[in-house]
Amino acid sequence: MSFSERLLKATNLVGVQRHGAGSWLAKKTGTTVKAANKWLNGESQPRRDKVQIIARSTGVRVEWLEYGTGELSSDHKVSEKLSSYSPVLGSVDAWDSDTPLEPYEVEVPFFSEVELSAGKGFTSVLDIATQKLRFNLSTLNKAGVSPDSVACCKISGDSMEPVLPSGSTVGVDTSQIKVLDGKMYAIEHGGMLRVKYLYRLPFNGLRIRSANPDHHDEELSAESTKDIRIIGRVFWYSVLL
Repeated sequence: MSFSERLLKATNLVGVQRHGAGSWLAKKTGTTVKAANKWLNGESQPRRDKVQIIARSTGVRVEWLEYGTGELSSDHKVSEKLSSYSPVLGSVDAWDSDTPLEPYEVEVPFFSEVELSAGKGFTSVLDIATQKLRFNLSTLNKAGVSPDSVACCKISGDSMEPVLPSGSTVGVDTSQIKVLDGKMYAIEHGGMLRVKYLYRLPFNGLRIRSANPDHHDEELSAESTKDIRIIGRVFWYSVLL
């Protein structure tokens, strides 16, 4: 087990969830959130004095936290609680519309194929999207996406398998509507939500490609592309297995 995994175990013990661990560690150790996130991501390891502070704050032994040696804690209740934690899956926070946003979170609209089909364009879809998803701002920053330009949608069908199985959720940057060959886009095509690879063709045509090799390419003329509205470029996806 790596130091970052032990660190996650320790913070989970005191009720700190993964998405808030960086802020919590920064406050406890007097360091920056950026530095604390590097510890959590396994990019670096804190100095001995900061390890001691973390161990003291979470109730684990310094030797276990720093080197992975010995018992998790001299307190059997602590050890029992830690042993039930999964470093692979981490922990999940349940939230609803009344749960306040954390400073590092942003809510983005989430819509489905049904909602898109019922609308008359992307603006209408955003207006009727009643569900929200929460994104960590650091994820958006890494992708170079503005929070104001993000929307998420759920796809259905097998046309994008094995990349995107049916039921997957994708994050879309709605500011990126210019087609770059080979990039994945969310589009509205005749009232249907589709997520496809797009390629430009001569004379303003468009090629629509699925990830599933059983689905043939669609080549549209400039006239036919008038039926397509590019919602935005896909920058993130969550796969449902």
